[in-house]
Amino acid sequence: MGRQLAVSAVRTRKAGGAEGSVEDRARPQAPSSEPKLTLANAPVWTHTLILSGELNRRSVHTLEAEIEHVCEEGVTAITLDLRGLTYIDWTGVAVIAFRCNLCKRRGCDFALIPGPPVVQHAFEQAGVRDALPFENDDAGGTPIEAHQEQAPR
Repeated sequence: MGRQLAVSAVRTRKAGGAEGSVEDRARPQAPSSEPKLTLANAPVWTHTLILSGELNRRSVHTLEAEIEHVCEEGVTAITLDLRGLTYIDWTGVAVIAFRCNLCKRRGCDFALIPGPPVVQHAFEQAGVRDALPFENDDAGGTPIEAHQEQAPR
């Protein structure tokens, strides 16, 4: 029996907003014949789940519970880092595919960082490899979380 699934999380938040300061918006503006439009960026809150060990029928509930938890917190994007997985069975593949579609329907972006060949082969065998949002594999690159600012808990 292999090592059971371990999930660690990296929470990041990038705040977006309208250009200009609060002081600029508070200052009265002279009437103009042209409407003034300022576009605001919606805040982005990315949550990366780093999986390690085995994702199988005995451990998928851990992943499902964690994804549900972060969705309830209001994240806008979830990334599953599969590089630490040593094994995944058909149940794990099915749960990832289902959760990916569910998150998209809820308006949450979903991405996957490819795992080792044995893990990627499971997605290919299931016929869902091309249907899932795998990011480009940066062999030897630094983990995605090293480049992002940590959000407060």
